[in-house]
Amino acid sequence: MLRSADELLAPALEETLVKLQLADADAALVKLARRYAETLDAGAELADHVERAWEELDPEDQKGRRRLAMIEAKLVGRAALADLGPKLLATLQALGATPAARARRKGTGGGDAGPNRLQQLRATRRA
Repeated sequence: MLRSADELLAPALEETLVKLQLADADAALVKLARRYAETLDAGAELADHVERAWEELDPEDQKGRRRLAMIEAKLVGRAALADLGPKLLATLQALGATPAARARRKGTGGGDAGPNRLQQLRATRRA
């Protein structure tokens, strides 16, 4: 089943990345974020295919049922969200692509964490 672009993470991630002012040094994190988003999107689509295949499979087709069960056992589409979701979020935080991360970069909040090392160096240089 084709998914609407509104349901996909990869296009939403691309929109976010375009709006960020990232340095060349962020290239690996950007690539990692893209890989996570694409994997999550692909996993969700594969899970939909397996679910539809179960519905269409003849109950008497034991060989087909075994094959589909093996595919389903290897498919981690739904479990990938539990595993990759937090990793994607951590990657986005490292890129400064979350509200909390942006607040920390600007020094306008983001929790009890004081100034990061870069902010300390900048303050020392200004002084």
